[in-house]
Amino acid sequence: MPAQWVPHKLTILAWPFGESEWQGALAEVRREFMAFLCQILADEPVLLLLAPGEAESFAEAQENEHLSLSNGANLRLATVALDDIWMRDIAPIQLMQKSSDHLTSVKWQFNGWGGKFPHSQDCAVGYKLLELMGVGDFFDVPIILEGGAVEVDGEGTGLTTRSCLLNPNRRSLDEEQLSQIIKDYFGLERLVWLNNGLVGDHTDGHIDMVARFTPSGNILINHTDDRHNPHFHVLQDNYERLSQEFGASRLICLPLPQQTINRAVTENFADLSKIEGLVCANYANFYVTTHSVIVPAFADQVDEVARSIVASCFPYHQVVSLPARAILQNGGGIFNCLAQQVPKGSF
Repeated sequence: MPAQWVPHKLTILAWPFGESEWQGALAEVRREFMAFLCQILADEPVLLLLAPGEAESFAEAQENEHLSLSNGANLRLATVALDDIWMRDIAPIQLMQKSSDHLTSVKWQFNGWGGKFPHSQDCAVGYKLLELMGVGDFFDVPIILEGGAVEVDGEGTGLTTRSCLLNPNRRSLDEEQLSQIIKDYFGLERLVWLNNGLVGDHTDGHIDMVARFTPSGNILINHTDDRHNPHFHVLQDNYERLSQEFGASRLICLPLPQQTINRAVTENFADLSKIEGLVCANYANFYVTTHSVIVPAFADQVDEVARSIVASCFPYHQVVSLPARAILQNGGGIFNCLAQQVPKGSF
């Protein structure tokens, strides 16, 4: 699997829909999403999935945002039945042969992040996407795995978390068995396991909310010195583990947002009801296009600090901050969760 920063053939996204799905904040979520979409379209084509009946709502948003014809030409729309829009976890993953630009698709199984959310439609989205992209041959792996659960450097090394991939709500395989499967289907030689992702993450701790590889050779990781922060012990443990594996000199710490963002979704997390705020707000969940890095912003005093840190690791990309507070607060994910890249190549 190539690193995310290699040139892209396209990005796969899905248009936010369902007022109840977004806790009554759909209009604000769509404004943030449109800014994200426009930034990607400035760099590369986008395949945007629309739930049935949502073509008109997107057309209205497109008109309101005055999406330019030049960038609009990069946009392809397709109507597909959806339960949710988090394409990082639902869409197929693309591998590239080292000796050519040939792409091979891998379709994993999906169960709504451990059965927490409806997923009967999303189970079939990957197959529909393969059809839309003209892919006939692909690996159809009978294992539940979301794309946000594995981070790769494009050189044969991957990161993941035990809290997610070894969770009984996804499978009964042990770590050794699953490690080999992931290595085989991501083209990895080495897979490093962290114990936990962020506290309260409804994905059970996806790695893309925790640590990310960069083209500078550094690893960006979330960090806090605040011992009262719910993430403190998890992030300390992750730092120590990654230091042992890669050396502390390769690690660059990203601050967490300093202000509290109120949790909008609580009914599925009764056991976490004592934790105040939306505890998975972070800057590691950025998305890399062919020419840009899009870093989430939360109207927080460290937004620009985080953007500049990310920029130091992506010297050949434009690094921008875009608002993501409504998307995170009402949906639980951020930019990387929304998007799945298809690297340049041929099927």
